[in-house]
Parts: sequence; C-alpha cells; structure tokens
Amino acid sequence: MNVVIVGAGVVGLTTALQLKKSNPQCQVTVVASHLPGDLDIEYTSPFAGANWHSFATKDDVRLQEIDKVAYKEFIRLANEDDRAGIHEVFNYTYFNRKELEQTGGDSSQVFPWFSDFVKEFSVVDSGLPEGVALGVRFKGVVITVSIYLNYLLNAILAEGVKVKRVKKLQNLDEAKGLHHSGKEADIVVNAAGLNASKLQSTEDPDPVYPVKGQVIHVRNNSSKLVSMSLPDGPAEEMIYVMPRKEGGSIIGGCFQTSFASTEEDRALTQRILQRAKELLPELVDPSFERNPSHFDVIRVQVGLRPFRKQGPRIELDHSHKWLIHCYGAGGGGYQGSYGMAQKVVSLVQSKLHHAKL
Repeated sequence: MNVVIVGAGVVGLTTALQLKKSNPQCQVTVVASHLPGDLDIEYTSPFAGANWHSFATKDDVRLQEIDKVAYKEFIRLANEDDRAGIHEVFNYTYFNRKELEQTGGDSSQVFPWFSDFVKEFSVVDSGLPEGVALGVRFKGVVITVSIYLNYLLNAILAEGVKVKRVKKLQNLDEAKGLHHSGKEADIVVNAAGLNASKLQSTEDPDPVYPVKGQVIHVRNNSSKLVSMSLPDGPAEEMIYVMPRKEGGSIIGGCFQTSFASTEEDRALTQRILQRAKELLPELVDPSFERNPSHFDVIRVQVGLRPFRKQGPRIELDHSHKWLIHCYGAGGGGYQGSYGMAQKVVSLVQSKLHHAKL
C-alpha cells in the first residue's frame, strides 16, 4: 500500500515513523513545503518549547489517552538515546492563592489528571517562590526541538521512508500523485498543521485557527522546569521556564487568540523575562552553573499553534475514503505526537485488513 503523508512537523514525522515500523510493507512518502531546519511562521514545530504537560481536562479521556503514549516514549528516549535531544527533568507547576481559594480548601482539585500516571508526582508546600501558595512536581521531559526534529527525520529515512520537498499544496488530491513510486497513493494522511483545514478536499466543521506564542531562547541555565499562571496579569499570558539538555533555557509565554502581528512583541519579551527572574532567580545568578547576571538572549521566537476547538482531528474523511486526517493538536503537538500517530496506524491497518479480504 502506497501512503503519502502531507506535513513534516512533529506529528507528520512521528506518524511516518510509527506507520513504517508497524507496517514495513507500506511504502511511505512524506511531502512538505517545509522540512526540519527551516524556519517559517507556518511551520510550527521548530518554535516549540517543548515538554510534556498534558492539557487534557479530567473529563477529556480521549486526549488523555493520546497524550499518555508520548510520555512513556519520551521518558524512554531520554534514558536510552542521547541523539534525540531529550532529557528527564523535574516539572514544577505552581499555583497562586487565588487559584487555591477557588477550590474551597480542597487543593487536590488543582492537581492534573495525570497525578497517578507520571513518575514521582508529589506536592510541594515549602520553599516556594514569593506569590506561590502551592506547587506540584513530577518527572517530565524537555525536548530540544531542533535536535529532535532532525532525529525523527533521520529515523524515518533509516526506515526507508522517502521525503520530498514540494510547493505548498492547495488540494489534497494533488498529494495522491506525489508518491515516490510514481504510482497514485492508496492513502493520504493530512498532517498539514496550520494549513490542514485550508486544503481543498477537506471539509472541517471545526477548522484550525492560529494561536500566537512567543518564547525567548537564552543561554541562562535553570535546574528545573517551572510553569505558573498569572494571578493579576493578562489571561493570555503565563510564565514557564524549560531547561534544555545541552544547556540554556526556553522562557515563555503566551497563548494569544487575537493578534495584529506575527512579529515580536518587545514589551511582552520584557514582561516574560522579568517574570522568569522573579520566579527563578537562579537564571541570573552567576553562582549557579556560571550563569550571567543578565539574560543572554539567543533568539526571540514567534510561532503559531494549530488549534481546533474540539481538539485533534484523527479520523477517516467521510467523503474521501483514501484520506485520513491527523491535525489540530494546538500547543500539544509534541506530547500528542505518538498517540496521534498510533491512531493513524490503527486506521491504516484497518484499511490493509479490508484490502486483503
């Protein structure tokens, strides 16, 4: 069976890898206008933090099951394969007093659904930064995306997947004719991220919409991953610090659903850095891993996350039986990547089974 996957972001590449591993008989081609190493506002994956911290609510079992898959795989890679650019690190989530007051005294209500799933989950109620009323922590991961995307690219090439850079597609019917064999594809997987709902042949009642993020890549080191919502700041802003394996950190951030520009908001950059300094003073403490006493900024990155109100779309197209959709992960592309790929593999295996009957 000939398969074309449209999109070379983390979801498309992971899907190609898992599909080829699960079905070696499938001939898989990845086609994309952007590949690892490129930087473009419509190519979301290179701009991510990235870590694993599921956004699923306690009621969203579907997204929970999707996210569980990647947690186990990322922990494995962090411990077994240095080439992936992933390391295991304690992930701290802090809550302010206002958030705890809303629980009516039951602080466990703010705990995430995965408290009994992840490694070494515990409550932190002492030694907290100023303004923090309670914290939780667990063993998580931070992913250096520039390394990991190329790791995935090399992994699929080693499995025999072919990769083709193409012009930006307008119609998914075009993808059927882009298989490396020269034959028409039996299956097309739409993993086109931000462009997934715009492609002709796609009828999506809940189309993808962009959510702007802005992060600062610095050479300053931190000992742990921390994240916190803001008690008095704008609703679309928060603070997080993600230490990378090779050194340096990613500091964010925001989730802006309405924005006038995709350029850097310099005032936001300064707000983010000031919050990071207050929350994690070690970032500018020379006694901690020889940090500079100021923020040594490598790059300010602005990206657009591909959100859908109903969450990721992973299904056979109702009108085109050759088409499988796999997009709309929002800010959870990395943590959802293996679970989304797993669902695509199941759909392809079902089609293979029926083809043999």
